[in-house]
Amino acid sequence: MKRVVTFIILFIMPLSLYASAPQKELVFSTHNYPPFSFVDESNNATGPFVDILTLACKRLNYKCEFISVPNRRSKLMLKNLQAQGNFPMGWNIDRNEWLYFSIPLMKMQYGFFQPEGAKKTIKSLNDLQKMQIAVFGPSNASFQLIKIQQQMIKDGLREFDIVLLTDANGTGVKMIENNRIDGYFANTLQARARLKQFNLHHVNLAFLQSESPYFIGFNKIQLSPEQIALFNKALLDLYQEHDQFKDILKPYNIDPILITPEILSRFNIITD
Repeated sequence: MKRVVTFIILFIMPLSLYASAPQKELVFSTHNYPPFSFVDESNNATGPFVDILTLACKRLNYKCEFISVPNRRSKLMLKNLQAQGNFPMGWNIDRNEWLYFSIPLMKMQYGFFQPEGAKKTIKSLNDLQKMQIAVFGPSNASFQLIKIQQQMIKDGLREFDIVLLTDANGTGVKMIENNRIDGYFANTLQARARLKQFNLHHVNLAFLQSESPYFIGFNKIQLSPEQIALFNKALLDLYQEHDQFKDILKPYNIDPILITPEILSRFNIITD
């Protein structure tokens, strides 16, 4: 009943007033995306994002709730004002229009996976021509893959076909193992987690395409810049105290990220 009442109030209260109201309770939506986010035996959301956010919420004396649901629903919760934040979140220009972002919390990489013994190996983007490449989406991975496709067309190269996979349950690695597609574009750690989960041993990372930070995304309608600055200040303090979150990230085999003024400026991160 509490969530229903809150949801109704959101539409009665002017949005500008809602954003400026003190926010002491935060709901974060996420989905099963190991090793960055997953559910434990009790079906509770867990992982490095939850670990870091729990510390930040405790420091700010906020009551925070973490809800793990399928990916599309988790993003809809953020858009429909049922959650104030969502993770893991990659930055792109479209999302920057309606989201504030936390400081970068950890490093992630995108790459192309192929089956062992592939007839044509992906060693550069030129090798993608006329291939069928699968990607999970809609997601930041699919956004980045479409950008690659568009750039290839501009460069006069033959485009590749994108096979969009709408479930986040590891279908891509299974398709690669069974030679149903030429390549799979994915977050490298997440793909490897799925390979381990399904005990698949004949899929390899063929080409590392990019490296970028992972964030928490906050809906601009629900939170003010001042509230984001306060939350990011708490995260920055914790980042320094935990040596770039190395102690938190190490159990998940996730690399830390070096936060610089240039990175904060590049991604329009509010810290003051």
